[in-house]
Amino acid sequence: MARTKKVTITLPVELLESMRSHTDNVSGYLTELAERAERRRLLREELDHYQDEFGAFTDMEMAEARALLHGDEEIRRAA
Repeated sequence: MARTKKVTITLPVELLESMRSHTDNVSGYLTELAERAERRRLLREELDHYQDEFGAFTDMEMAEARALLHGDEEIRRAA
């Protein structure tokens, strides 16, 4: 199990109430959101590094990547 550390955060009341309306584990919910944000940040860094070394992605490369994530409709849109 991952090590944890208790922290105190301040949230708008409405946001906290919204989270509590669909989860009993606000801490777990926020942890999951933070982990996703961190993965996106790390991926963005890797993509930026790749483009710095090899150049910007083409429209077709971007469409192919979107198709892998969202389905083939993206390739047809870019064509």
